[in-house]
Amino acid sequence: MKTILGLAVLFCISGIHAAEPAWAARITSQKPGTHPAIVPQKLHYTLSWNGQVAAGAVEFTFGSKGTTAQTLQCFCEGGSQGVAAKLFPYRFDMTGKVHRTNLSPQLVHCNETDDKETLVTTVKFQANQVRVTEVSRPHSTGVDSTTNKDFSYTPVFDAFSAMLFIRSHKLADGDSLSQVLHPFKSPYLATVRVLGREKIHGKDAIKLSIGLEKIKSDLSLKPYAKMKTATLWISDDQHRIPLELRVAAFIGDVRMTLKKQEML
Repeated sequence: MKTILGLAVLFCISGIHAAEPAWAARITSQKPGTHPAIVPQKLHYTLSWNGQVAAGAVEFTFGSKGTTAQTLQCFCEGGSQGVAAKLFPYRFDMTGKVHRTNLSPQLVHCNETDDKETLVTTVKFQANQVRVTEVSRPHSTGVDSTTNKDFSYTPVFDAFSAMLFIRSHKLADGDSLSQVLHPFKSPYLATVRVLGREKIHGKDAIKLSIGLEKIKSDLSLKPYAKMKTATLWISDDQHRIPLELRVAAFIGDVRMTLKKQEML
């Protein structure tokens, strides 16, 4: 469930590397597209297994308190519910700051709590480096341990900026976008492909596939075993908000479905 929540909101390694990795040739332009910027709004989602068994809830806010003319502040919170909460109790909240002009990330701060520990992760996006500080507090001891990691590469997106970057592009059928994604403590190579247009839940939608490969400390790629496939439908309108995300994961078929769009 924690992995899927990290994706909903649909995602460090150490060292400085002089040579470009082979996969760098797959990276597409970091320049945002021309689709109109997202307007302030709050999005409410439910999480389920196979679209039937309720598993949790997630809320995204774009244009939350702290937004300025230069910076879009984003917020996300949620957790497991019902039977899922008994099997895997989990809550999180995450704040992100994104540059309005180029949709690059500035900062992500995330608090997570499950049945074993509380994690506080701060990700700072600098010119050519991502700096991560993770503080772990096991419930059994209450003693904090801190880990610091760096990842040297550019451009890099967080979960919020990646969502905004993808929706900004034309997204013609067959288009493909590949970028480095650094949502929490580890980087990934994310590839989004436009599969076509169709209706979902009675709404016009753009259907996308999402692929993730984990970037190891030597900058080689490793398949992301926790996620087999992921399909995302976003509204085919000016808002271009996620309507549904389906992930074939190690715990089964998990879905995030839009229940309410609230304009701010």
